[in-house]
Amino acid sequence: MKQTSSPFRGHALSGFCMQAALLYRSAVPLYEGLAVMAEDAASEEERNILTGMADKVRMGLPFSAAVKESGCFPSYMEEMVVLGEQTGTLDVTLKGLSGHYEKETDLAQGLKRALTWPTMMICMLFLILFVLFVKVMPIFSDVYEQLGARIPDVTRVAIRIGGFASGLALAVMILLAASVLFLRLMGRSGKNSAFVESILSRLKSRSEISHMSALRRVCGTMSVSLRCGLPMEDGLEMAERLAGEPRVAGQVKETRTSVADGKSFYDAAKDSGLFTGFDLQLIRVASRAGQLDSILEKLADDYSEKTDDALDAMTARLEPAVVTVLAAAVGLVLLSVMLPLVGILSAIG
Repeated sequence: MKQTSSPFRGHALSGFCMQAALLYRSAVPLYEGLAVMAEDAASEEERNILTGMADKVRMGLPFSAAVKESGCFPSYMEEMVVLGEQTGTLDVTLKGLSGHYEKETDLAQGLKRALTWPTMMICMLFLILFVLFVKVMPIFSDVYEQLGARIPDVTRVAIRIGGFASGLALAVMILLAASVLFLRLMGRSGKNSAFVESILSRLKSRSEISHMSALRRVCGTMSVSLRCGLPMEDGLEMAERLAGEPRVAGQVKETRTSVADGKSFYDAAKDSGLFTGFDLQLIRVASRAGQLDSILEKLADDYSEKTDDALDAMTARLEPAVVTVLAAAVGLVLLSVMLPLVGILSAIG
């Protein structure tokens, strides 16, 4: 986004594209439709943007110019709207953009849901353990010593290890949270260092979720661009910019170079390794049948489902890890409490 405060983000952006597509297909003048959308805007900022766009379209400016001059839409959307106007497929383009941004938003929300609950559980667990080992367990130790019982060395070691480990874990999580916040602020200001970019690139290159999501973006972008009549090379160039994952972006670039050298999309994608197996077979058949845009749209939906499956698998791995840590912590606490109590009971007996 060009403006971090833009009201057109996520599902709001997807909804705007869909409404604009419906307006373009209908007999209602586009400026009147934008004015109606402004009346039902959710915020004053959104109302002002839509009103300004309606005025510009009413004065004779093309819709693409109004989108660009508003300064609150992604550059990819600006390029595709221009392309849709030039090829007379603006309604198809806007509908495709609506689906694209809806899937992007669903992915982001799914990832957030998958990570939020386990992260909160782990943070609360380490906080409770830290308080327990640092504040509560020493009180138990004092009480046992007043009763004449000697705290076993194993218990003392367990208390120290528990306090150190939980404190270290809390410090690491605080440091990670601060780092994530710092990276977000730097990203918004456009000042990410080369070192930070290299770390993010490595993380993305090893993430199955990022890989599936990148392939979905590539297929979705290619499908929309082909339907708009964009040359294959230009569509691949857009897909490369939007891939968001270094390995996939490199494969798209290699595919685009091969297509520019005269190879078919199927041969180029096969040589670069962008698609494999059954997906590659679908592309081959679709290329011969002249249905490549439809197959790419289907592949985008398939990769979206695979991304959801990868998110579910990640959640399934996180939950047992949290339970394991919790079980180990409970066992350590019981060991710290029960051993001195056994010693007291033995002395009484």
